[in-house]
Amino acid sequence: MNPLMKFGVIMLIALELTFIKSVTVNLVIIIVSALIYTVLKLRWQQWLWLLLLPILPGLGSWFSLMYFGTGDHVHMAWIMLSRVFAYLWLGGLFTLKLNDERDIFLATLEQRAHLSATFVYALVGVLNFMPAVNQQVKTIRVAAQMRGQTLHIWAPQLYFKAILAAIRCSQNLAEGMVSHGFTEGATRTHLAVVKIKLRDWVIAAIILLMFQLLLFPGWY
Repeated sequence: MNPLMKFGVIMLIALELTFIKSVTVNLVIIIVSALIYTVLKLRWQQWLWLLLLPILPGLGSWFSLMYFGTGDHVHMAWIMLSRVFAYLWLGGLFTLKLNDERDIFLATLEQRAHLSATFVYALVGVLNFMPAVNQQVKTIRVAAQMRGQTLHIWAPQLYFKAILAAIRCSQNLAEGMVSHGFTEGATRTHLAVVKIKLRDWVIAAIILLMFQLLLFPGWY
């Protein structure tokens, strides 16, 4: 499925979840997401992140509503707890595979969603420069240790030096884009034209239709 179509389907479902006060629907989303993750064969570290990341905001919402809420606060507490997990597990269906589909996603944004080519190419450059920036941060910390200084993650000097390194990377990126003939606002041709297939539209429609069936009142 085209990653842009996947992103759109996930956003629509997440938007509808905002207005649905049902623990059952949230649990269905979590269970279906877990089944898809099982098919995708996630690493154990990814499973761990999926379990740990929503705990703090989920429990924060649960305790706030359970002990300080009014009205039907018990039901709302469980709704908010399950909703946080549903949001994160639903979003993970897109983000955990984004590295593999990044180029197709950005190309679709430019060619089919008509997003600005300047913005898209800037995103491509930033994402490609991230490993270099991470390596630069490691180099800065090693260089500081050689001078007898330890730059912890909270040290302002580390962030200042990292910002300077990022500025140099941005300059290199701008020079590279100009040297490759990029002109802002100019019409561009594409070596690979991205097309959203009919199958993608059908799959998206089926997923949204199945989700709407969950929303019929009375069964949950």
